[in-house]
Amino acid sequence: MATDKVVELISVFCPSCGHKFTCPKASTGRTVGRLGGAGAGAWLGAQMGIVGGPLGAIAGTIPGAILGAVFGGKAGRSVVDDPKCPKCSVKFVVPR
Repeated sequence: MATDKVVELISVFCPSCGHKFTCPKASTGRTVGRLGGAGAGAWLGAQMGIVGGPLGAIAGTIPGAILGAVFGGKAGRSVVDDPKCPKCSVKFVVPR
C-alpha cells in the first residue's frame, strides 16, 4: 500500500538575483530540531539541576526542554528548511 504525501509548493523570489522559482514549503527541519532539542535540553537540565538533588533534576527538566526546543527549531530551520536559489545558489529565509 503506497502512501502519497501532499507537498505544498510556494513561489519565492531570490533576494540576491531576483529569480522566481517554486520550492516545497518545508517544516521537517523545524520539527526534528524541536523534538531533538527538547530531548537534549531536558536531559541537560536534569543533569544540571537548579536546586540540587532529585527535586532539582525535575525542576531543571522543564526549562531545559523549552530552551532546547526553541534553539533546536531555529537550528533545524536554518539547516534544512530554508530554500537555495537554483540560479545563484544563495540560501535565504522565506518570510512567513
